[in-house]
Amino acid sequence: MIKTLNLSLEGINLSLLSDRGVFSNKEIDEGSIVLLKSVLKEKSPENILDVGCGYGTLGLYLAARYKDAKVTLFDVNERAVALTKENITKNNITNAHVYVADNYQALNKHSFDLIVINPPIRAGKKVYYPLLSEAKDYLTDGGILMFVIRKSHGAKSAEKFVKEIYSKVEELKKDAGFYVYKATK
Repeated sequence: MIKTLNLSLEGINLSLLSDRGVFSNKEIDEGSIVLLKSVLKEKSPENILDVGCGYGTLGLYLAARYKDAKVTLFDVNERAVALTKENITKNNITNAHVYVADNYQALNKHSFDLIVINPPIRAGKKVYYPLLSEAKDYLTDGGILMFVIRKSHGAKSAEKFVKEIYSKVEELKKDAGFYVYKATK
């Protein structure tokens, strides 16, 4: 059952279609909002990647916010990608492209200055830890990975894992049980 969800944050308003079979299909995920608020405090990115985009909450908000940026989104779920395509059209977004993938393989290395991930926690560490670690190969020098994880879903162990890979990792925010991290290449 298709549902319309509204995202309104700092002057940007999006109307997003959602459906059964995609993450957070009944309401926009609180962790995604916490992550977006942290991203907005960073310098304006030029090339953004939204990993595991779902119906496009993170990437499409950032595309609407940073109209000069190029935004790429991918998700393993074909239904999620179809919804994101509809949401791109519905919101008149011209600087975003989405495709089906389960990893970074189809992308050019070292091409993003910002990668955002609200990791698929339920898929397990074997799935989402590689998304965190392999992101480094697709970041420009000085590029950043920003991700959000609930404390109860292993935020501290994910932070420890990421600290072994990136030169600098910061805990940016704790909000309603969510932790936002920034890892710099």
